[in-house]
Amino acid sequence: MATLKDIQLRMSSIKNTMQITKAMKMVAASKMRRAEEAITNSRPYSEKLKAIISNLSDGVDQSAHPLLKKREGGKAVVLLISTDRGLCGGLNVNLCKKLNSFMPDQSNGFDVVELVTFGKKGTEFFKNRAGNIAESFRDLKEAEMADALQSKVRDLIQQYIDGEFNHLYLAYNRFNNVVSQTPIIKQVLPIEPPATEDSDADAGTQFIFEPSGMAILNAILPQYVENQAFTGLLDNNASEHAARMTAMDAATNNASDMLAKLQIQFNRARQAAITSELIEIISGAEAV
Repeated sequence: MATLKDIQLRMSSIKNTMQITKAMKMVAASKMRRAEEAITNSRPYSEKLKAIISNLSDGVDQSAHPLLKKREGGKAVVLLISTDRGLCGGLNVNLCKKLNSFMPDQSNGFDVVELVTFGKKGTEFFKNRAGNIAESFRDLKEAEMADALQSKVRDLIQQYIDGEFNHLYLAYNRFNNVVSQTPIIKQVLPIEPPATEDSDADAGTQFIFEPSGMAILNAILPQYVENQAFTGLLDNNASEHAARMTAMDAATNNASDMLAKLQIQFNRARQAAITSELIEIISGAEAV
């Protein structure tokens, strides 16, 4: 049976841990508010860009532009956006497991799948499983990570146009709300023109392009691909802070419950010690 001192030491340790988890929850909540604001502000622009792509693709021959032309087989590249730090529940594991099951799927028809990882957790997951990691970016600040992602996406767009690979996918966690984040794997290249709610209504609309439709596509399609990657990064940042806040809140509550149980155990042990001392005193007095 644990002594009073052992119980006190454990209670002190749990109190210190609870203070840490409370502080981490507050920091995560503060960062999450900024990240949530960033992704909320970026989504209207992203949705409008999707609508423009949809309208443009209806008015031109899709096979005429290399970013729209579909290809079969060949090499696929996956941009995996994870976190550098842990303590955010199953956020990274759920995403990496979904991607791990997606990669060897023969129905995709890929000859090889190559990974470009952003974040330490995704890199470590696939490195331990002998994943085909071509390049990794880790331990960067948010602004530096965004710059690295933009630069890499631009390089991949040019490589895709040059025919070095046939498919580009983006894997990240989509931020729904504080308690819900969804792992997403979506195709970025070739671009599949998104369907909009007004697509049927605009089906008979005639567009006059100035400059030409191809010139507009040359300017806007790379921007669309970059925006998809950047929005994924913002989504993943908001998901990270939300998941960490939830995890630290759960850890704080668990520590509080453990502390309450230990307090009861401490009180019982102390009462038992007092009772034992009283019995010894009374027994000694009767013996005299």
